[in-house]
Amino acid sequence: MIRKGFFTLTTVILIVAVFTGIVSAFDTRATTMVKANLENVRTVATPANASGINYAVDNGQLFAGRTGEWRQISTPENVIVGTVAIDSSRPSVVYIGAANELAVYRSTDRGQGWMRVPLTNEFIGGVTTLAVDSANRVLYAGTDTAGVFRLRDVGSSMIAGGQTMIDEPVVQVATDSTGANLAFVRTNLNLYRAENGGLSWAKVANLGSAPTALAVANGYPATAYVGTADRGVLTSTDGQAWAMANDGLGLMPGSRLHVDALTIDPAQLDVVYAAISYLYGSTTVHQSPVGVTMSTNGGASWSGLYPNTPAMIAELIPVAGQTGAVYALTTTSRTPLAVGKAPVVAETAVVAAMPATAAPLTNVVAWFIAGLAAAAMLFAMVYDAARRSKRPAPTALRPQTAGYRR
Repeated sequence: MIRKGFFTLTTVILIVAVFTGIVSAFDTRATTMVKANLENVRTVATPANASGINYAVDNGQLFAGRTGEWRQISTPENVIVGTVAIDSSRPSVVYIGAANELAVYRSTDRGQGWMRVPLTNEFIGGVTTLAVDSANRVLYAGTDTAGVFRLRDVGSSMIAGGQTMIDEPVVQVATDSTGANLAFVRTNLNLYRAENGGLSWAKVANLGSAPTALAVANGYPATAYVGTADRGVLTSTDGQAWAMANDGLGLMPGSRLHVDALTIDPAQLDVVYAAISYLYGSTTVHQSPVGVTMSTNGGASWSGLYPNTPAMIAELIPVAGQTGAVYALTTTSRTPLAVGKAPVVAETAVVAAMPATAAPLTNVVAWFIAGLAAAAMLFAMVYDAARRSKRPAPTALRPQTAGYRR
């Protein structure tokens, strides 16, 4: 009876092991790509803490890490990632905007899982830029066809808080996270200031030049920096009164100094970087790059950091907490170019393609059950052999002769 029970148990275990192995064989989870450097960067979200995680959009995919080691983060199927933003007060919260639909996605566990938040069904387009107001837990999403959206993050879900139509594609949204509600939307022609906590937007009409770059520092008071087409850098703490901040920047009477890009070190709010160029000509305008300059006192003065850039700079990416370290994306290459003290990385792009998990659970279970099955089978064989060795030898039966009575 015991022998029969063991063999029955072994059969059941083997069936379960085979089933688990089949499930494991069909486990088609994608591998994790690891890169030393990015190749076609759309944007980078830099954390306020120098030891925090950077997130970058490269070729429509999301990566996390820093220069020298970027690991791909899985995103929802068929989503082309267009932009990314992080919550400075909640490091595990990440937002991405889809380039191929009007929707944003939120992750509360650093990209392990995503919640889809549709913006509208009335337009076709994509999300171009995101900005997070951590103090008010508000997310601003700029689009190429439907203006700007305001969403409130309430933890378990996202609540729509208004849409403002803008006639042009939104290029950039920037906001503070101090509670000052200093938020701006930039297009190629205009700058808009948030009113009523971002429920409405008003055009900023006193810049005197078209906005070309935008950044907001989360200091006290929060400060907005706007680059212009020919007036250099302007600053404001309320979005209404603007002052020029061009000492050392190279703006001279009669010259047309064009600010190509602006960024702020989120870990050092007084460290500001600007990429500049000069415009020449009247009927036919030519643009000549000058280089990257840096201010360590909030724009009060500027000094050269990287002269004679090989091409026009489209975007600057700071290295948090490292003064004088910044990467540049140019109009001819979206591969990060090391500027100043930023580490230079070899051209080799792909370091490795690693499994999404070192040991998928189905594989572990399959090996464990197979081991149990083998142990049970061995025990059954030993037990059966032992029983057979202890049986008494069969006794020969003598034929009996029937007696006859006389």
